[in-house]
Amino acid sequence: MGRDWEFPLPKDCKKEITKMQKFDPIIRLIPKMPRWLWFLVYGIIIINLSQLLADGFLFFAMVGLGVTFRGVRKRQSYLQNQDMAKRIQQLKDTVHLADRQKRQLSDYILNKDTENFQLTARHLLDKLQNIKSESYQLKEHLPKEVFDRINSKADEVKVETLLQLEHLQIEQELDSGAVFEQQIDKIAPELKAFYHNVQTDHKRILKKLEEADNTEELTAIHNSSMQQFYDILTGYLQIKESPKDYYNAQERLDKALEAIKTFDLDLDENLRKLNESALKDFEVSLRMMHDPRN
Repeated sequence: MGRDWEFPLPKDCKKEITKMQKFDPIIRLIPKMPRWLWFLVYGIIIINLSQLLADGFLFFAMVGLGVTFRGVRKRQSYLQNQDMAKRIQQLKDTVHLADRQKRQLSDYILNKDTENFQLTARHLLDKLQNIKSESYQLKEHLPKEVFDRINSKADEVKVETLLQLEHLQIEQELDSGAVFEQQIDKIAPELKAFYHNVQTDHKRILKKLEEADNTEELTAIHNSSMQQFYDILTGYLQIKESPKDYYNAQERLDKALEAIKTFDLDLDENLRKLNESALKDFEVSLRMMHDPRN
């Protein structure tokens, strides 16, 4: 991946030392202007000076001002190129860092280090977004083939990383689901039917939400509710396994069981609403068929 992303710095960004270097802080404050505007400013200043200076001094003032203006413009271009070179170098460094992080992900997968994999993958996705954003800002200063390679590779790595994260999440859900089922079978068989109902509704709701207009928002809300369910389920199993270690164990178990039952019913209701929203066209067509005017 590193080879695909390498690109040269602009040729006009070579190191340059001039006598005006000590004035760089001031020059950076001067807005960059087109040539005609410099001539206009130069003319205005000379006209004003002509009213104050004798002809002999005016000539030297014209020459000195012209040399100064030319030096400032040249130094501005140099500083702009230097700044651009630094940004391109930073982009190149970020690309190489992203390349190393991608290789790290492969190692984490082999070693089944899911925690570091998830952390590095999120950092990599943020870095890829920054790379694309910066490359678009520097587009005019990069060779077209380099710009295309950067964005093509960034998109490719992004899709690959997202798929790996999704696959890992599915594996974790399956693993946690298996653990919950084992615990429920062992210490809380009264939850078995509710747990299976919730899992079935959960999968069906996620599938329905994929067809919604605001999929991400609704999925986030649903996943938040599911997390609350798992928190209650975990607490129920902990108390049920060793009730003597907790205060008011039976009262808390009863409340948790009632909350689990209610959540199961809520998911049923949410699923009905999603199914009904998908039948809007069906209802309209049905009413039209029974409309006596048709």
